[in-house]
Amino acid sequence: MAAETTAPPPSSSLPPPAAAAAPRHPRLSGFGQLDASVKELTSSQAELLEKIQKLKQEVQNWRSNVETQVRTCQNELQGLKKGLDSEVEQLKLEMEEIRSAIQEEKGNLPAQITNSETSNNDTEQALQTQDQALKVDTDASMEEQTATQP
Repeated sequence: MAAETTAPPPSSSLPPPAAAAAPRHPRLSGFGQLDASVKELTSSQAELLEKIQKLKQEVQNWRSNVETQVRTCQNELQGLKKGLDSEVEQLKLEMEEIRSAIQEEKGNLPAQITNSETSNNDTEQALQTQDQALKVDTDASMEEQTATQP
């Protein structure tokens, strides 16, 4: 309880505040330094904002160029795709024509075989007839030779 009995010293015995004791000139020089720092920071901020704006513009230009290139490539690819699609369709038509021709040839094959067999038979008959005619001529020629000999 002894601590409670000690009272703080009266306010008149306190020393004056440090700011009040210091002369006015150092206080103003602190503000001057602060003002210089603020000006420097403002200048740096302006430079940074300018750099940011330039970078934004560069990025915008780059993006625009990339988009232009992408559109150009897409247009080229679409043209190539159309060309390839056209060629594929042409090839499909040609393949269908070839298939039809093959099917037609397959259908004609039995008739061709029959015609070939008929032709072979006709050829054989013609050869037999020719052989017989030669035989008759040869026989007639032999008879003449024997008739003319004494």
